[in-house]
Amino acid sequence: APKLASADPMPVQMSATTKPVATHSGWIVQVGALESENEAQHRIDAARNSARGLLSKADPFTEVVAKDNRKLYRARFAGLERDQAEAVCRTLKRAEISCITVRN
Repeated sequence: APKLASADPMPVQMSATTKPVATHSGWIVQVGALESENEAQHRIDAARNSARGLLSKADPFTEVVAKDNRKLYRARFAGLERDQAEAVCRTLKRAEISCITVRN
């Protein structure tokens, strides 16, 4: 059968250094924007430990943003329903981990 054009991924412009950006579905929970990818990874681990049940199926990732001539690494989880994302944030705030929900 011929391939349907709509099933083909959109071409993505990429430099050699960037990893392809995965498409993250659902709501996103951001648990910090940190100075290094290492710190962002630690924050993801801390959040996972604090909200293990809620984040067990979520998709953790870090995302680089440039802000005021410096880089920040967002520590995020994707693939949540809105109510799950809100429950995660309530749990994390009790554990004193900053948390915002982002509609994707």
